[in-house]
Amino acid sequence: MKCKLFPKLSSDDWADFCSRFHFPTADLPYIQAIYTALLPLVESYAYYSLNQDLNAVSLPHYAYGLVTLGNGIDELSELYLNHEKIQEAYIVDCISLMLLTKAYEAFAQEVETQSGLHLVELSFLGDTYALELLPQIYKTLAPDTIRLTEGQMLRPLKTTTLILHLDTKKHATIKQTCNTCATCKNISCPHRKVSATTLPPTYGAMQIFNLK
Repeated sequence: MKCKLFPKLSSDDWADFCSRFHFPTADLPYIQAIYTALLPLVESYAYYSLNQDLNAVSLPHYAYGLVTLGNGIDELSELYLNHEKIQEAYIVDCISLMLLTKAYEAFAQEVETQSGLHLVELSFLGDTYALELLPQIYKTLAPDTIRLTEGQMLRPLKTTTLILHLDTKKHATIKQTCNTCATCKNISCPHRKVSATTLPPTYGAMQIFNLK
């Protein structure tokens, strides 16, 4: 199944944006201007299945899917980099990570609606479940706007793979259902309880600043 998503940032998201990504607060108007230019480029989709057909997942009820922001984000970041606008490319990376969080939250709500079940836990592939599942998931879902490279990388870059543990009873809100912050690889999550200073750089930042 495929559904269109419409992620956007709220005033609450902007409240701690600068401290989370280490920008001076005086830069916020400029960051928000880039966000305004970036948002029309977002083509966010979720591709998912409610079938219990992953042998490596033994849960009684679950769904799995791919969530992407589309190619426009990558193209804007590349445009900035080609013009040696390093800070702007990093701003795009930070904003898009927040938008991806909004997108997978909307995806989880879509799964709850379609399945009639409730989310218990949301896991990113590579945390609870091995990355070796990716080819099977990709082949099953056949996403028309996402590409899996020979090196097992997803393109567009702002694409994530999720396993959703579901149940007949409601357990918690979406903000409480991720696996623990200590092991979670979604380092941009606005609900993270681990200090950003203890976390590794984002993939986009590694590419922009040539970090290892």
